[in-house]
Amino acid sequence: MNARETADSGIGLHGDALQSTALQIHSDSATVNALSERVFKILVLVVCGWSLIEAPLELNGADAHAGLLALLLSKLLVVGTGLAAVAKARFARGTFAFLCGASVLAIAPALPMEFNHAFAIAIFSSIECFSKAACVLAFAVASSRDKLSRER
Repeated sequence: MNARETADSGIGLHGDALQSTALQIHSDSATVNALSERVFKILVLVVCGWSLIEAPLELNGADAHAGLLALLLSKLLVVGTGLAAVAKARFARGTFAFLCGASVLAIAPALPMEFNHAFAIAIFSSIECFSKAACVLAFAVASSRDKLSRER
C-alpha cells in the first residue's frame, strides 16, 4: 500500500483510523451547526415577513387610533427583535423565541373556533402558528447544537 492509497482509504501509515473518524465527526458537526443556524435565521425572517403581511388583516377589525398604535408597536417589537436575533444580538434570540412561543400558545387553542367562524383568517393564523412553532423548534436545535460544540 503506497501513501496515496493510505490517504484515500482514511487509514494512516500506522493504522490509526480512529483519528480520521474523529476529524470526520467534527467536520460533520460543524456542518450541522451551520445548517441549524441558517434554518433558524431563515425562519426568523419568515416570521417577520409574515407578521408584516398579515398586518392589514389585523388592522381591519381594530379601533382606528388605538388599534393602529398597538399594531405598529407590536410589529415593531417583532421585527426589531427578529432582526436583532438574525444579527446575533445578546438575548435577542431567546427573546424572539419566547415571543414566538407565547404567540403559539395564544393562537393555537383558538384555531378550531376560528376555522368554524372565518376560514380565510384561520388559514393565515395557521401559517403564523406553524412558522412560529418551527422557529421555536429551530431555536432549540440551534442552541443545543451550539452548547454541544462549545463543550467539545
